[in-house]
Amino acid sequence: MLSAEINGIFPSSLTTLSTADFYRDIKALALPVADVMQSRYFTDVPPEWVVVIADVQNSTAAVAAGRHNDVNLVAAGSLVAILNIAKEKNIEIPFFFSGDGGAALVPGSIEADVLRGLSQHNENVNRNFGLNMHVGSLSVADIVASGMYIKIAKAELGQSFQKPLVLGDGMKYAERKIKLATKKEAIQPENKEVTLNMSGLECRWDKVKPPGNENEIEIVCYLIEAREQYRQAEVYHDVLVKMDETYGSLERRNPLSVNRLKLLLNLNKLEKEMRIRYRHWNFRYFISAFLETLLGLFFFRFNLKIGPVRGRDYLSQLIANADTLTIDGRINTILSGKAENREQLLSYLTKKEKEGVLVFGHHLSKESVMTCYIENMHAKHIHFVDGSDGGYTEAARELKQKLSAIRV
Repeated sequence: MLSAEINGIFPSSLTTLSTADFYRDIKALALPVADVMQSRYFTDVPPEWVVVIADVQNSTAAVAAGRHNDVNLVAAGSLVAILNIAKEKNIEIPFFFSGDGGAALVPGSIEADVLRGLSQHNENVNRNFGLNMHVGSLSVADIVASGMYIKIAKAELGQSFQKPLVLGDGMKYAERKIKLATKKEAIQPENKEVTLNMSGLECRWDKVKPPGNENEIEIVCYLIEAREQYRQAEVYHDVLVKMDETYGSLERRNPLSVNRLKLLLNLNKLEKEMRIRYRHWNFRYFISAFLETLLGLFFFRFNLKIGPVRGRDYLSQLIANADTLTIDGRINTILSGKAENREQLLSYLTKKEKEGVLVFGHHLSKESVMTCYIENMHAKHIHFVDGSDGGYTEAARELKQKLSAIRV
């Protein structure tokens, strides 16, 4: 089994119920994300909380083999598993999507259930998709003892979309430790069974072309990492301000647009969604999902009304709730703009990289892809976005190569 420091399935951190509402109690700031990048807005995560990581192994090879959609679905599925466990306990948690993986901060009181659920998800992924995941957890107390830290804030990005923002290298440190540990030893599931709840996971959208003229607008994924964790607030503030100057606001540079969103009635995608959710063939669900998608085609095309929601209103909500910017100790973002916008930002990033301020990776994509978590159609939904040909994974490969060269 894994060491006591890093938990695969058996958690060693203390269970503390008193801090379970820590994240829920953080006030969401209705400010531009760049303006939130000030230390005074961030607070320490309690030591009793843990970082949970679920990351697809050998994702670069899988993407190169044309399996980007599978990688995205598996990664998003890990977050859905965690979120549903937390929801059942009425606990609000911060979570982070990275294209080929997911991470979350959870209180120690639900750590065991989360790890058991992810173990089941991993077993299902291996059986149905031939993929494996790095799965494990590391307590915030252990992270802080190592000299790293995790400070968190919450930004109000829309009427119903609140986003966690993290400063410090603690999340990255946990990811490295967990990946290293799970390479050395296979994780064995506990005998105690939990019912894996994957409800809300959907992947029924076609690839999304960029807004506007396809010959002028491109989609780019950026991963940007400050060289010193104590300068992250300053560095990321300046980078985000530069993004606003070159690409426009977060809303303006969104790679999604109402006119480009189209449901895809694809039996293969429906089957994969079914196998992620139920682990085997479920005829009733397959037929239900097929009919829902068929109805959805008319719902959006003719702007029909279902309950309180009209088709185009839902599409507008979808865009507002699209997960296009993550800050988890580094900046992960997917955006759209002209080549001249990219050249301006790359010139700035390259200059800062040469000055030893930051390191970055990026990747151009022709389209974006989405995997969705739907609690209900009236505002409670989030949409994980990535480049169609492995945007985040390819950007991460460039970033890792640069970081390896620095460490040599």
